[in-house]
Amino acid sequence: MLSVTLGAAAVLALFIVVPGDGLLRVVLDFDRWEVYNGSAFFNMEKFRVRKYNRTLSVMNGTGELLVDLDNRYSYGVHFARSAQGNNQFNAYPMKLASKPFCDFINSYYRDYQHLFLNNTNLPFVPPEGLCPFPKGVYWAKDASVDSSVIPVVVPEGVWRATTDLTDMQTGEIVARGSMYVRLSKELA
Repeated sequence: MLSVTLGAAAVLALFIVVPGDGLLRVVLDFDRWEVYNGSAFFNMEKFRVRKYNRTLSVMNGTGELLVDLDNRYSYGVHFARSAQGNNQFNAYPMKLASKPFCDFINSYYRDYQHLFLNNTNLPFVPPEGLCPFPKGVYWAKDASVDSSVIPVVVPEGVWRATTDLTDMQTGEIVARGSMYVRLSKELA
């Protein structure tokens, strides 16, 4: 009986000392947004990342889409990670593969639009889809990403998500931007 009690106590102590996935929570902290080119397509001069409080950074501001985006353009996101946070980024095999723009919006964006609809005026994508994505002025007010959608197995560090908008007729990257976030984990 004593050995069963000690064994149960050891297993319980192991779960307390070595937390499992259920005890960890992913925390995303926005750092900055950079636009490298694409002034003929986007105006992001009034779009910023700012501190909301001591622990949360949010996206705020207004961006303007200057052209309707349809399947003439492809859109994709690839990721790189700096484990030390020293801006030495290594490409990571995780990505959202480049697709024709409307296909991208009607698949990837539609699946996660619930994360953005409360804090932005981005259009709702119905089940039948949306094409073209309309030009216009879009805003974000205290927008943050619910980090519960990030798997716990994604490693900590500074992450760079680079978006590419490519003209499929010429193969030219017509717009590129990067969002930088710090991913950390804490006990829930």
